[in-house]
Amino acid sequence: MATESQPQIDFLYANIGRGHPHYLDGIVEALSPERVGELADVFAVPSISTLIAWRAVRAVYVAGGKGGLVSRTYSQFRSHTDYNRLGLARYLLGRGLAGTGAGNKPLVVAHPLLVALLKGRGGLVYQHGEVVAPRESLVEGRQRILVPLNQTADSFIAAGFTSNQIFVSGLCIEPPLVAFAERAMAERRERLCGSAPLCGAFFSSGAEPNEHVGTIVSAAASVHSRLGRALVFARREGRLERTLGSRYKDSGFELTTVNAPADIAKDDGQTLLCRYSEREDMNRITAALFSDFDYFVAPSHERTNWALGLGLPMF
Repeated sequence: MATESQPQIDFLYANIGRGHPHYLDGIVEALSPERVGELADVFAVPSISTLIAWRAVRAVYVAGGKGGLVSRTYSQFRSHTDYNRLGLARYLLGRGLAGTGAGNKPLVVAHPLLVALLKGRGGLVYQHGEVVAPRESLVEGRQRILVPLNQTADSFIAAGFTSNQIFVSGLCIEPPLVAFAERAMAERRERLCGSAPLCGAFFSSGAEPNEHVGTIVSAAASVHSRLGRALVFARREGRLERTLGSRYKDSGFELTTVNAPADIAKDDGQTLLCRYSEREDMNRITAALFSDFDYFVAPSHERTNWALGLGLPMF
């Protein structure tokens, strides 16, 4: 139950991509329902100017995944980002967020940009879910910081944060996966020691960059051609789904489509195209198939936690 000493906890999502929202999802799932307060989204703010500014940020994120000059420019911009010096951007993006949450209830955010925009708000908690702490994550302020490992905490302390600001929470791994992680690892070890073809899971980032898509599709097709099993997780009607379908059609490979856990059959083909529209859809299909994973292929973002915490080989 929420009490004066243990108030409800509010959350503010920046729903762009999967990584940062995924970190918040884990806390919400682990809390008892009585402790979960408002689940707010920057794309649902009443301020029109703020909403337009956030839509522009999302457009830049999507454009950054298209490859070529746009991606190089985006990467260059990100490498020089300093959320401690936002100027006009702080005003435009943060204007409609001041009223998020009520009173001094804890407010948890998972993106350093939101930390910068809400700097000075009482009860602000920054969940830094990544193992590494890049420069842009080191946002000045009095916020409480959740980090996954002691080595991550050391990076923040070296940057000038105090140890009493930081709480080491452990790796950010989806609660449904933790429930059967030990059994899954034991079964995986047996398969890895055997001679039968293995099963790989393939993921892209939310922006589905061309370079990632090309690598993932080539790798999945290679696995298929060598009688292995490939589980490819792709956004509905996105770049990865289209490219995979075209490549498999040209190669004469069979491709089985999965839209929900109910579509998964015991003998469901060598390559599954696991389609999702929302983050929750992908998580449900992932949990249903996770025991079959022998290894996975993904960008080094939030799923690195699977390799570190669940003993799942990662490429």
